[in-house]
Amino acid sequence: MNPTTLFKGATTRIVTAAMLVSLALPGMSAQDPLAGTITYQQVLHYSFENIEKAHGDNQQTQDWISSLPKEGITVQVLNFNSKFALFEEDDSEKEATPDRLQRALLAESSLKPASPVVQKVYHDFDKNQRLEQLEYMTRIFLVQSEIEAVAWKLGSEKKKVLEYTCMNATVTMENQEIVAWFSPEIPVSLGPSFFGGLPGLILAVERNGETAYVATSVKFSPPAEESMVKPDKGSKVTQEEFVAIQEEKEKERKENSQGENSQGEFFHR
Repeated sequence: MNPTTLFKGATTRIVTAAMLVSLALPGMSAQDPLAGTITYQQVLHYSFENIEKAHGDNQQTQDWISSLPKEGITVQVLNFNSKFALFEEDDSEKEATPDRLQRALLAESSLKPASPVVQKVYHDFDKNQRLEQLEYMTRIFLVQSEIEAVAWKLGSEKKKVLEYTCMNATVTMENQEIVAWFSPEIPVSLGPSFFGGLPGLILAVERNGETAYVATSVKFSPPAEESMVKPDKGSKVTQEEFVAIQEEKEKERKENSQGENSQGEFFHR
């Protein structure tokens, strides 16, 4: 799995149609538009378990894996107003991945099913539609769907993220426990990537106990129009068509991988 993908099948439905709550944000009058920019750190947790399974008896491979970073950081931005929202990576903060790590991630991904990588998530609230720009096996897709609800279970725990008091909500997806920390102090039913559908802005997300996203800044002012342009790069498909493409590619991968014997020395170059 590519480490920038949180879950197998990036088009899992996890948000609700009630995307925005018609309340004024702190410090804004009731006449002001509900709009702002949220910056998140996405924490990438690197796993090389498949390389270890395939070549773990090689001491050189073990030493090489031990020397690799276990985490990485990307900066993501959510821009929103009362009509639209766009979540995407902040290219100005993007850092190049070291060659050794790139080779390791490529080798690891070749040993398991490919997963789509979320590049952008666009919401059109008036049409109740979401458009996801995904990278899958070097191809770009635009997957359009309706905004649907998720069965979040509200918890009783609280914690601070930035200066905001957050409550927790959980849901199980793809056998993974997802915990979202949302703040009712910010009455916006959005969050990072395709997370949302809670009575407050999601400021942090955990996956199986590990941090996946955490907000680093919250600004309440209308974003520039160019910061919320609808994605148009990629092959347009429905959710059902994209799932069928994934199934076909996975079938091809299994057929092509039969009889292959990867060489451990590839990893050490």
